[in-house]
Amino acid sequence: MDLKEANKIIGNTYKKIRKSKRFTQEEVAEKSDLTPEYLSKFENGRYNASIYNIILLCKAIDTNPTQLFNQFFKDDSDAIITTITDELKDMSLQDQKLVLNLIRRIKK
Repeated sequence: MDLKEANKIIGNTYKKIRKSKRFTQEEVAEKSDLTPEYLSKFENGRYNASIYNIILLCKAIDTNPTQLFNQFFKDDSDAIITTITDELKDMSLQDQKLVLNLIRRIKK
């Protein structure tokens, strides 16, 4: 994998997360102090975003940067836990309780 391919994967992952949380590019640009044009190029893999800009973009949609990099480290337990935690934040309390009960049943 080269840098260009990695940028495409990271940008596409960010775009999926942003859309799943129902943020527009304009909303993210405003919250992150970046332009919609920058965001579009980032999501399409045409920018090698700085760590600082990735932090700004993730904060704008209330997600952890780990979610952008999970696919590069499939066996990383901490990354999986972070992703699960981020997903739970977007769920209702009732759904969170269902997930907790499911985890407890699996552990038995």
